[in-house]
Amino acid sequence: MGGWVGISVHGKFRVTTENLIFAMPENALGLFPDVGASYFLSRLPGFFGAYLGFTGASMGRTT
Repeated sequence: MGGWVGISVHGKFRVTTENLIFAMPENALGLFPDVGASYFLSRLPGFFGAYLGFTGASMGRTT
């Protein structure tokens, strides 16, 4: 969550589990996406990156 999202998403390898929660809660408090998050959020398809950046919504696993 938070800063760790921005650090890990830029890496070559990412390890996840079924309990992973992707979230940037500082955005819900009115702060801006940090640690390069504006770079990768702007490259998500459609307006999905804008949605995550503006709302601070979290993503979990899908079944």
